Amino acid sequence: MKFVIFADKNHDFIKPIAEGLAKMLKNEQQQCVIYYGGRHWLLQQNIIKEFFADIAKFFANLKARKKNLYVYRFWQSVTFMNRKRKRELQQCDCIILVLHCPGSFYFNLQRIEQLRRRFNKPVVNYDLHFMPNQGWYKKIKQQNVSNYGLERYDWYLPASLVSEYALPKEIPQIYSHVGFDVKSPSLYPEQKEFTALIDFERKGYEAERAIQIQALKETNTPYVELKGRYTADDIRSIYRRCGMYFPAFRESFGLPILELQLCGCTIFTPFREWVPAHFLNKSVNVKGNGDPGSNFFVYNNDIEKLKSMIINLKEHYNPQTVIDRFKTEYPFYYSYNKEEMKSFLQKLQNKEISPDSHLKYEQYNRFISTEDDVWLYES
Repeated sequence: MKFVIFADKNHDFIKPIAEGLAKMLKNEQQQCVIYYGGRHWLLQQNIIKEFFADIAKFFANLKARKKNLYVYRFWQSVTFMNRKRKRELQQCDCIILVLHCPGSFYFNLQRIEQLRRRFNKPVVNYDLHFMPNQGWYKKIKQQNVSNYGLERYDWYLPASLVSEYALPKEIPQIYSHVGFDVKSPSLYPEQKEFTALIDFERKGYEAERAIQIQALKETNTPYVELKGRYTADDIRSIYRRCGMYFPAFRESFGLPILELQLCGCTIFTPFREWVPAHFLNKSVNVKGNGDPGSNFFVYNNDIEKLKSMIINLKEHYNPQTVIDRFKTEYPFYYSYNKEEMKSFLQKLQNKEISPDSHLKYEQYNRFISTEDDVWLYES
C-alpha cells in the first residue's frame, strides 16, 4: 500500500516521529512519502490574505531574515498542491497527519476535511497520545464550539496510551497502539565527564529549578542549561555528553526523555506526576499514577534526597546499562509495536478503515470527560 504523511520541517517532535513512522511502514514493505510542509499547508485558508498579513509583519519588524521566511511561506502555499502531489494523493491508500492534540482537533485545520472529500482516502492521525485519555476535550470545545472531537479522523495511531488519565471503556478501540521508532545514528553515549542537563527554563517552576542547581553545585556536578534555539544535530550532541537530565515541568509525553535514554542518560524528576507517559505499572482504563522505569529517579523535590541520589549515580553510572534498561522496559518506545502495525495495515487492506469511518465516532464524544478534575474516570 501507499501512504502520504503530512508532517513539519521544524525542529520539534513532529519531524522525528514522522520519520520514525515512515521507517515503520517501510519496514512492513509499504511505500510512503513525507510532506514536510504539510502541517503549514493544512493551516492555510486564504493564501493571498495571509501573504499580505505576513508582509505587514515584515515592515513592522524590518528584519530581512523574516522577510525571506514570509516569502518562502507564500511560495510554499502556492506550490504545495502541485501535480505530483495531487497524483500521489490520488494514488495513495491512506493519508496520515502527524498532528498533536489539542491542535489536531481545531476548526482552523479545515483542509483536513477538504483532503478527505477531494481524494476520498482514509485520514488517520498519528500522535504521541490518544485524545480521550488526555483531558483536553473541554479546552478544545470551550475555545471554539466548531472544533472537532473523535469524528475528525478515520483512525488513530497513538504512540502511547499511558497517562494519569483513564481511557473510557465505553469508547471502542478505534486506534492502533503502534509506538515509536526514534532510533537514530546520532543518538548514542559520548560521556567524557559526568554532566547533568537542565531543561529550558519554564515560568512558574523556578523553585524546582533552584533545588536542582543547588544540589548539582553542592555535589560538584558539572551541568548544562538549555537556552535559546538548537538544531536537531546540536541538541543531540548535548544529549550524548550528559548522564542525567532534569525536566523543567510536567511533560504530557516528552520525546527528549526517549532520546536521552538512547544516549545513556538517566531522568531525574521532582515528582512522578511529571512523567505520566512513562508509567509502567498502570492500566490505561484506571485513573491515577503509576511508577516510571528504572532509569527514572524521583526525589520528591527534596534536596537532601536528590544530593544522595546524584552521589550514588555518579559512583555506579554506566550509560550502556541505561540503554539496556530502556530497551527492556519500553520495547514499543524503543522499537515500534509490530503486531499493532500489522493489524492497522490489515484493517486498511480489508476496508475496515475507510473514508467514512469517522462518521461513526461522534457518538463516543459524550464519554470524554468535560470535568476540570485531572482524575477523569472511576475504575
